[in-house]
Amino acid sequence: MALSGILYTYPENFRAYKALIAAQYSGAQVTTDPAFNFGETNKTEAFLKKFPLGKVPAFETSNGDGIFESNAISWAVANEQLRGTSPLQQAHIIPVDEFCRQ
Repeated sequence: MALSGILYTYPENFRAYKALIAAQYSGAQVTTDPAFNFGETNKTEAFLKKFPLGKVPAFETSNGDGIFESNAISWAVANEQLRGTSPLQQAHIIPVDEFCRQ
């Protein structure tokens, strides 16, 4: 089951697109925080408490768990169709994730 929550990022962050696309294809309810201001919000005590490295994109699940790094976030919001249902299918997906990371 895909996770839902809030994606913290700045406009046109190409790393966030992967997570947003995965969420859209899987039906996960992912929103962005319009009040997020890169260089300010990610340096606040509250943000750093959730995401100690202050990196974005960062994802807060609907139950308050935090995930950072675009591959991890896209994996979390994806469904089985996008993740693969067997180790072989998943092994075929990993290179695509790595390619998209560059």
